[in-house]
Amino acid sequence: MMWIDQLNDQRHNVSSVVSLCMVAVIWLMTQSIVPLQRSLSEEPMELSLLSPEPIKPVIQPPPTPVQPIKPLLKSPQSAPVTPVVAAMPTASVAPTAPASMNESAKIEASRPIQATPVAPSQPVAEPVKPPPPPSSANIETAYVSSVRVLLNANKRYPTGREASLQRPSGKAVVWFVLNRNGSLQEAGIEDSSNSIILDNAALSTVRRTSYTPWPEGSWPGQNQHRFTVTLDFVPLN
Repeated sequence: MMWIDQLNDQRHNVSSVVSLCMVAVIWLMTQSIVPLQRSLSEEPMELSLLSPEPIKPVIQPPPTPVQPIKPLLKSPQSAPVTPVVAAMPTASVAPTAPASMNESAKIEASRPIQATPVAPSQPVAEPVKPPPPPSSANIETAYVSSVRVLLNANKRYPTGREASLQRPSGKAVVWFVLNRNGSLQEAGIEDSSNSIILDNAALSTVRRTSYTPWPEGSWPGQNQHRFTVTLDFVPLN
C-alpha cells in the first residue's frame, strides 16, 4: 500500500508543478500583451498629432453596370461562302543571256525615252454650201412689189379745169399685161374710182412707165403675164 501512496504523492507533486508552469506561462503572456495594447492605443494619437491634414476616407466609384451582350442575329438565308483560292502565278524561268547582251540591255534601259512630238490636229474646214437658189414664188413676189413701187412713184394727180373744179379723190385698180422683156402689151381699168378723170390718170400712169425685164426663174413657160395695181389719188392742197 505504501507504494500506492507514494505514487499518489508523486502525481500530486507533478500536477502542482504543471499547474505552476501554466500559471507562469499565463502571467508571461499577460505581461507581453499589455505593452502591445498600450502601443496600439497610443499610435492613433501620434498619427493624428503628426499628420498636418486629416485623413480623408477613400471613396470608391460605383461599379459600372455591365451591359448584356446581345446575340448576333443570323440572316435567315445565308448562302455558304466558298473560299476563293487565288491562283499562284507560275514563275517562268527566262533563259540566261550572255553578259554582253545584258550590258547592252542595261544601257538601252538607262537612256531617257524621247517622246515623239505629235502635231496638233487641225480642224477640218467644212465645205461652204452655196445658198439655195430663191424659189420662183419669191422672185415673182419681189418683181410685183418693185412694179407697184415704180407706178406709185410715177403717179401724177390730174391737172385741168375739170380736175381743179371737181377735185376728185379715190382708188383706181388698173390691170396690165407685160411681156418677158418688160414691154407693155395692153392695160385697162379693173375697178373704177367713180371718176373718169382719176381712171384716165391711172391708165396714163401705167402707159408712160418703163418696166424692167422679168427676172430669171419667174413665171416659167410664160411669155406674158397680167399684173394688177391699185393707185390712190388724193387732191393737192
